Amino acid sequence: MTDVIGEYGLVAKVSVRELAGSVQWYQEKLGLQHDSRFDTTRWVQLNVPGIPHVAIGLWVDPDRVGTGGAVATFFVNDILLARKTLLDRGVSVGPIMDVGQGVKMAFFSDPDGNSLGLRQNPATQPAAGAVGQTA
Repeated sequence: MTDVIGEYGLVAKVSVRELAGSVQWYQEKLGLQHDSRFDTTRWVQLNVPGIPHVAIGLWVDPDRVGTGGAVATFFVNDILLARKTLLDRGVSVGPIMDVGQGVKMAFFSDPDGNSLGLRQNPATQPAAGAVGQTA
């Protein structure tokens, strides 16, 4: 997909207490497919079968579990450009943060206060177009 922020995939972040049991639940109960190419120590990504470029990201954050802290995240190849484009359009975007292992993220909100995110992988992990694609 291409648009304002270039090629992207959509990943909805869900906060979990721990990864192993959560991954198992999402696989067994929802039929999602673990895509280990995106793994970090606090993040696991699961593809939604049959829907290209869409995935669920499980993020270890025990303090946010069950709080409505799910975040739709636009996976981009150039987070600097995506952030600048959004800022130029009047969207207030937080700073770009390295959240571990070279993964960069920035967060912003829609007019209703719903949290949205941008994510860019390091060169050692897949680019945006790989989201939702089988390894």
